[in-house]
Amino acid sequence: MYLFFVNFQFVNLLSFMRFLVFVLFLVIVRQNVEAQKMRPYDEEMQRKHAELKGYDPNYRVNYFENIILRTMITTNLSRLEYTSGVSKLPVDLRPAAKYQLGFSADYKFLAIGISFTPSFLLDTKNLEELEKSESYSVSLNFFYSDQWRQELGFSYNKGFFNDNGVTDAPTYANTSISTIEGSTFYIANNNFSYRAHYAQTERQLQSAGSLVPRIRYAFSVFKPNIMTFESTGSTKTINSFDFLAQLGYLYTFVYHKKWFATVGAHPGIGYNISRYNYESNIKKDETFNNVSLLFSSGLNIGYNSYRWFFGLSYDYRNYNASNNLQEDFSSDTNVFSVYLGYRLNDNKPMRKFFGWFEDTFGF
Repeated sequence: MYLFFVNFQFVNLLSFMRFLVFVLFLVIVRQNVEAQKMRPYDEEMQRKHAELKGYDPNYRVNYFENIILRTMITTNLSRLEYTSGVSKLPVDLRPAAKYQLGFSADYKFLAIGISFTPSFLLDTKNLEELEKSESYSVSLNFFYSDQWRQELGFSYNKGFFNDNGVTDAPTYANTSISTIEGSTFYIANNNFSYRAHYAQTERQLQSAGSLVPRIRYAFSVFKPNIMTFESTGSTKTINSFDFLAQLGYLYTFVYHKKWFATVGAHPGIGYNISRYNYESNIKKDETFNNVSLLFSSGLNIGYNSYRWFFGLSYDYRNYNASNNLQEDFSSDTNVFSVYLGYRLNDNKPMRKFFGWFEDTFGF
């Protein structure tokens, strides 16, 4: 039965991916042969942008005059480990939503994205209570200069199972985590293209690297529904705010101007404030202040030409914090993604609308 279920998931996934490829193919066919060549307008704007921002056009080229569409499938192998300071009982939470489908659109300085887990991609472990699990995220990212970038996002995940090695480890179908997160960072070397690494709105033409100092901040609401989160009464919610500083480095290796591999690491340290809200009226709510540690790294390998780009990426993040009750939290996230994208020509109304923001705010 389990093998049938896995095969059913795989067949549905293949059907969905075929549909996406078919839709993308129809969009491309609608463009005539002449449109496949780079427009003189694009080349002129690329030259002007390099002069305005002061980078060497032999190192990077932008596609800001194109509408960039991207689709991906992601394997999210995340885990949240918790150890009680009193009972020392471990809880190792894994999401039922291990896979996500994502879509993004970029134009000029702005990028929007959405990802979600359809029901046929849920890993329910054949447990009925996990069939209503949910996972989705939205993002809004933009550059407000050539080297300063801002990222904003919201994610929601409901439905976990306890993978602590115990045969009858329970599920936590009502456990949920909601997170609002942002980051502000600076690309020190303006001959290095972060855009080419992150969303392929540019292309790195020669190998280059850069220091990337970053500030991260996040507010999360964790509803555990876990009986080991208890002293006098069980924990209803944990509201947390994190502020972290990271100093990272990224380097892109380029082969024949179109094939690339980007590697990087970002260690960091920060401050966490967590408020525990308890179910019982006997125990008062508590607030803890903690030092937190964060380490993230990644690898992105792909092909990037004028119209088409594709590749695969791996991102890892480890977060650790402990509170005054000697309760330890550790969050590990391993994200594998396969992506495919295409660039369409823009039009004059779009240029006029977004051009006003560029001229007014300096984007």
